[in-house]
Amino acid sequence: MNIYCQGIFKQMDMAVDSVIKLINTLSDEDLSIRPTAEKMSIGELLAHLSVLCKADFLIGKGVSEEEIDLFYEEAEPAPNLDAIAQALLQHYNFLKEGIAQLDESELLQQTTAFWGGTHSRYEWLLDTQSHFYHHRGQLHAMLVHVLKREPNVQLFE
Repeated sequence: MNIYCQGIFKQMDMAVDSVIKLINTLSDEDLSIRPTAEKMSIGELLAHLSVLCKADFLIGKGVSEEEIDLFYEEAEPAPNLDAIAQALLQHYNFLKEGIAQLDESELLQQTTAFWGGTHSRYEWLLDTQSHFYHHRGQLHAMLVHVLKREPNVQLFE
């Protein structure tokens, strides 16, 4: 795997591990809590986090909107913490394996998402990392500010 991608995955490994640890502070009953009307519940946020690594990889590959919609329909985990954690690890491993198979020229290849955004495959990986960190921060904020729990989970090295 490309040395720069290795560095991203070193950081992503910690991010995924910290989300698993945050999940372990929750109960299945917490999944239905919706801190803000018309925004994601804790369960919806976790379901999104659990599939976003594969979804973002597919988007970076240039799949159609119909293909990504179908992926989301088929990949949505059951609404329980164990299924969500398993889906997160499965889709994260898919991302790692997919990136590991790309050579330098493929990482630099520009692809266009169905909405028109164009990046290199490497830039899509950076976008995935940012996307994951964004939602991890939302989850942490929900735990601290809504559930009034201090999860004591390290988020950065």
